Amino acid sequence: MKLNRQISITILLSMSVFLIISMVASVYSLNTLKNTEIDKMRETLLTERKNKLRDVVSNAYSVLETANFYEPAQKAISKMRFGENRQNYFYILDLSGIFWVNPARPELVGKDGSILKDASNSPYISKIINSAYSKGQGFLEFDAIKPETGQPSRKLVHFQRFEGWEWVVCADIFIDDIDNILLSNQKEIENAMTRQIIFLAVLGVLAFLLTATISSLFFRKNLVMPLTELAENVDQIAGGNFDVQITARSSAEINRLADAVERMRNSFVVAYRRLRSATQQLNASEIEEDELPETKGLTKFRLKNAG
Repeated sequence: MKLNRQISITILLSMSVFLIISMVASVYSLNTLKNTEIDKMRETLLTERKNKLRDVVSNAYSVLETANFYEPAQKAISKMRFGENRQNYFYILDLSGIFWVNPARPELVGKDGSILKDASNSPYISKIINSAYSKGQGFLEFDAIKPETGQPSRKLVHFQRFEGWEWVVCADIFIDDIDNILLSNQKEIENAMTRQIIFLAVLGVLAFLLTATISSLFFRKNLVMPLTELAENVDQIAGGNFDVQITARSSAEINRLADAVERMRNSFVVAYRRLRSATQQLNASEIEEDELPETKGLTKFRLKNAG
């Protein structure tokens, strides 16, 4: 396989691996960013709901502070509504779990509500009472059957302890709309993420092709072509052409190799000239011997007698 092809394949493989790793990292980063944004959005929406509940419970709490007796406070709180279409209500329990106000289920007033459980079979009233007793106020999420759908939905309740009568004022709202909002925004974010991934992929492919082309041309000019020229020069020298000029120049390493080839050529030239001079001298001696046979015979006679 030619060096140029080997270098091109190496560049393509390296760039392909880099491109794949970059795309995987980009998808992971975008997905992480999407999840982070969804979590932040959920927290923002939930905080908004909590602030609304805190405000309405504060209003109900003010009514209790201005009331002198239980009965007027019960009636006033029972008539209070809040939220969209003013369909949400307040309910009040004491720390033993007895309902004092419950407009949705008036039959529970005067009865123990601590045994009530939510749609997930969790005793949410007991949790409210325990938290109100230990912390004074707080929030709790639980599952309740939504009248419009008849299906369990998430609900958020805010409760605050009224220490004067050891009551716990509660107000809750469904928060399943948060999930619907998040789902819609999640789809928008995913679509935007898909467009971003496509854009990055196209940009990456273009960068890949451009980089591979530039790298291939660079290595061809600065490595492949000088080495090819040096190889041709060596072939010419091996064929006996000692007049070839070593002109290949590139990086320091290529220049060192070219200088070495030049020194080798010079050594061959010197050796060739010496060999040719010796050959010429030998040929001249043979010619002289052919022209003086008598001298040649006398020389042999003398050598024989000397022996």
